[in-house]
Amino acid sequence: MLWRLTVAIMALCATLASVQASERTLVFAAASMKDAVEAVARAYEAETGNAVAVSFAGSGALARQIEAGAPADLYLAANAEWMDYLEARELIDAESRLDVAGNELVAVARSDGSNKTKTGAPDVLRTGRFAMGDPSHVPAGIYARQALETLQLWNELQSLAAFGENVRIALALAARGDVAFALVYRSDAAMRDDVDVVYRFSGDLHAPIVYPLALTADANAGAQAFYDYFTLQAESGALEPFGFTKPATVGKGS
Repeated sequence: MLWRLTVAIMALCATLASVQASERTLVFAAASMKDAVEAVARAYEAETGNAVAVSFAGSGALARQIEAGAPADLYLAANAEWMDYLEARELIDAESRLDVAGNELVAVARSDGSNKTKTGAPDVLRTGRFAMGDPSHVPAGIYARQALETLQLWNELQSLAAFGENVRIALALAARGDVAFALVYRSDAAMRDDVDVVYRFSGDLHAPIVYPLALTADANAGAQAFYDYFTLQAESGALEPFGFTKPATVGKGS
């Protein structure tokens, strides 16, 4: 009898472990959010004991993966357009959609102790080959192209651009000195001491930079708890030390 009870207990433990593993929350997040999301996820795990896994890539690549059936529970994009894309296909819970952060576009160059942030005439943008996110699908690249077009520099400079699959690739190219500069988010520059901001783009040169968050249509039951935790952290300013700003309102995206 005792051995049967022991076997039953072991079977129950295995079942509970399986259920717990299946309830792990999987977040698909824009590459530019890496440091901030990882910090919030680790704090959440420490406080609750609930597991969170995060996959980082360009917002477009992640949206396509969700469309193809990837088992994400939350999607955090770096622009509204890719969230719109999934919402139009009923692949997110539209009622859960919130803009949780904002950002700024800057040009960075490898740090040599002499670079100074510039906000006047963008002569620094004519200093050679540069890196940026691919403007066909990477939000940072889309914003960068919009800014250069507004400055009437896109036609002149696009042949000098090296396009990356996400903004962190562009940042790494600048940090190594492989390009003269890179067009990235202020939050990316804030996380590294081997690059300097050499130009800040005025926010009126491109569409507003917002980060919408939503539960996916197939999110597991445990995902709501992390969603609530993350939005509370965003509202309290926990993302600001990572270089992000609050959007005009932390609330439903357009």
